[in-house]
Amino acid sequence: MKKALFFTILALTTFSSLSAKTKLTVKNTVGGDRDQVGDYDLFSHTKESDINGETQSNSGYSFGDRFQIDLESDYLTGRFRLESIFQNVDSSLSKVIFAPSGFVHFTPLPQLGIIAGNNFYKYFAIPSAYLAAADDTTKYGRLLTDSLGEEGYFGNDSLSVFTNGFAGGITSDWAFSNGIYAKFASGGTFYPATNEFEKAIDFGANSGLENLFDLGFTAHNITEDDRKFGAFLGYTGNTNLIANLGFYYNFTTSDYLPEERVTGSDDDDNDVYKYKKQSTKYALGLSGGYKFEEAGLGIYGDLITGLTNEYIGTIKYYDTNGNLIDSQTATIARGDTIVKYYYNKKGTKAKSRNDKFTHAGIPLYAQIRLIYTFSKSFEGSFSFKIRTLMNANDTTWITLYPRVKVDVGNNGSIGAGLRFDMNAARYDGLSGISIPLTYTYKFKKKF
Repeated sequence: MKKALFFTILALTTFSSLSAKTKLTVKNTVGGDRDQVGDYDLFSHTKESDINGETQSNSGYSFGDRFQIDLESDYLTGRFRLESIFQNVDSSLSKVIFAPSGFVHFTPLPQLGIIAGNNFYKYFAIPSAYLAAADDTTKYGRLLTDSLGEEGYFGNDSLSVFTNGFAGGITSDWAFSNGIYAKFASGGTFYPATNEFEKAIDFGANSGLENLFDLGFTAHNITEDDRKFGAFLGYTGNTNLIANLGFYYNFTTSDYLPEERVTGSDDDDNDVYKYKKQSTKYALGLSGGYKFEEAGLGIYGDLITGLTNEYIGTIKYYDTNGNLIDSQTATIARGDTIVKYYYNKKGTKAKSRNDKFTHAGIPLYAQIRLIYTFSKSFEGSFSFKIRTLMNANDTTWITLYPRVKVDVGNNGSIGAGLRFDMNAARYDGLSGISIPLTYTYKFKKKF
């Protein structure tokens, strides 16, 4: 069934695209930059303190190639991307990855579209969900996405995207003569689990009035207890001005929230530090900025803050042998004790295990980015990013990142910088320095 649907869509899209105006864009990026290619920069050196206060240092490098083809026509939009990456970041992690990904979006009518693939990227991004300083739109701000987003299914293992899952959906796009527009999308992510085929269902809506405002709403993985929602509003009356407001439910994006150091709870790892990714049940986001064209200067800022110290977590239940017998998703107050129960043969509680979260703080992300255009071919930027739990200094992560971009020839560019990380959770002081470096070539052709 899955193969039949795929080849039917492929045949229809290929036939329709032959008679339509087509634009082909080929883009290739080579090097190492965790914002573009791979999970690490070209070279990185990090420090970390163990539980005894001893410093551990690691150096590593990552080098890869991202080859991408984008196709646009009256009826067809598609992307194919192949990432080939070699990573050697420490003695325990050295691997080569070949990760193909992409999608095909067929629109036989302006108001009807069919999409299938394993990664929709930011194709369905809501304009008012844009984070100007981060230059990003999180999955909360996309109408349709591979909502599970698990590495095991989408992206970090060679060929896993062919064997472990796919996403698909239906889209609708409306434009009216008075400047009002509306977009809708509904679909799901499907992947094989241990005993059955599992799924995550998404939908989203985006509407607005051109040159005035943009409004969007998303709901991801809506059939599960850890469902996620996003609501966004933005002003679009000035092309140089960005002013966006967002509300998030079950915000878990690790790029914008800190990790907290906790001690192990098992008897055999009490002397080992672990790092728990943070989340927050309710969050409010602000993003804004302005581009001064005559001065060649752009100033942008983001802020995302939790509204309470609660988050959505999992409580696990074990039998007397330590085997997991049940798990429940629940709202948990940060700073409380999470209890994992052991049961005896009669079903009564025999023993409890406490995992104590040290801080009751509320997670916060803030970033400022400055861009200055020196000439048509030379641009510089500087960003300051902080992720922390308020009232908890030892959970603070700070990144300073100066970067330059230089155009080379008509279609190429070189990007390079220095990334400084100060991470109080892992090391008291400068915890890492890395060098991102990439060369990008882009070619466009209209038929």
